Amino acid sequence: MSVVWFNGVFSGGAVQIDAHDRGLLLGDGVFETVAVMNGKPLWLAGHLARMQRAALELGIPYDIENVQAGVANVLQSSGSQMEALRITLSRGVSGRGLAGEGNAPGLLITLDRFEASNLFQPCRLMVSTIRRNEHAPSSRLKTLSYVDGVMAAREVATHADDALMLNTAGFVASSPIANVFILKNGELITPAPDQGILCGITRGLLLDLADRPSVRAVSLTELFTADAVFLTNSLRLIRPVSHINGEQLVTASLDGLKEALCVAAAKQCGRDPRSLV
Repeated sequence: MSVVWFNGVFSGGAVQIDAHDRGLLLGDGVFETVAVMNGKPLWLAGHLARMQRAALELGIPYDIENVQAGVANVLQSSGSQMEALRITLSRGVSGRGLAGEGNAPGLLITLDRFEASNLFQPCRLMVSTIRRNEHAPSSRLKTLSYVDGVMAAREVATHADDALMLNTAGFVASSPIANVFILKNGELITPAPDQGILCGITRGLLLDLADRPSVRAVSLTELFTADAVFLTNSLRLIRPVSHINGEQLVTASLDGLKEALCVAAAKQCGRDPRSLV
């Protein structure tokens, strides 16, 4: 079942978007994807706060009360143990020219079933030739302009489950949809915000839970010599990396990190995510 809500109205699926909407024409908008378990959104406040920061930086009007009301309306239709909630905000319509202010932003909220069996599944990475530009606002804001990630994912699709993207300096950035972590001698390490990453909500949770994590530039070589490499994002939570460019990696246990994250998730939704898989 898919639930679609656009500008205050539920739809059977199709919605009417103005032909001059800047989100459609220019990717001029922001979005968030939130895991929903037992009808409860995980870490929704963090997602909405990040969305608000991005919208304000881009100059897109953001009415948090309207967004919260829309989310609440959509969640009333929740009917599965695990779902994906997506909140999309477009700048709306403006005259020609990139610097247009836009008016009447478009708010689209959807709710779709998400297979819980995707949680904690290992993945194979391949290094993409597409680089994350650590100097570009689009690398740190969750905007509708996702073409770099789309191209990276398509580039590796026949050889791996996800792409590993480096930044323009050749350091590890992220996958198109997830943050990268490594474990080395008991230390939790992840690329710093200035490395061309979007600071994920799950990433932030793990950093808060960890004892003195290391946030810095990470070389590709370090991934091959780490005790474990894994990805994090809001839907899959933790995903161990088994291979990079076809080379098998060491896979130390991530049970402690999974346990801490599952406890935090259970406090949000009343259910341990591991019980769903």
